[in-house]
Amino acid sequence: MSSTNVASQAERVEIVRRFYDLLRRKDIETWADLWAENGRIIIFYPPEGAPPSIEGRAAIRAAFLDIFRSFNTFESELTAIYPAADSAAVVVEYRNRATLVGGVEYTNSNIAVFRFDGRLISAYHDYFDPRRFQIVIDAIRRAGAQA
Repeated sequence: MSSTNVASQAERVEIVRRFYDLLRRKDIETWADLWAENGRIIIFYPPEGAPPSIEGRAAIRAAFLDIFRSFNTFESELTAIYPAADSAAVVVEYRNRATLVGGVEYTNSNIAVFRFDGRLISAYHDYFDPRRFQIVIDAIRRAGAQA
């Protein structure tokens, strides 16, 4: 995908759907290709031990590979999609359910705002309950300590 092409509203919605489909499949390598080279994830209320942002496609890929190593299973259900009428943004509501290595279940309800550079994701603002996500961060720390 070339970021120099302008994406239509329908194409941006399809990119968002693909984003979640690839996460459901745990295909982080292909999922990372949806990001602009200078893409950015912004987490406004990060749990303890998590950064408030992740900068650049390579760092995003690495972070999600770490996260998904902690998941035995992962499901993400899109519950609503709101394409912005007057900008290139797409807002979604979704629910996550995962089983972590060791059997602990993780669930959360999220709202995310996607921004685009052409057909690539340039920014992703994720709003969720950081107390629930803390168990994922703790699992990543444990896995790192055991490596």
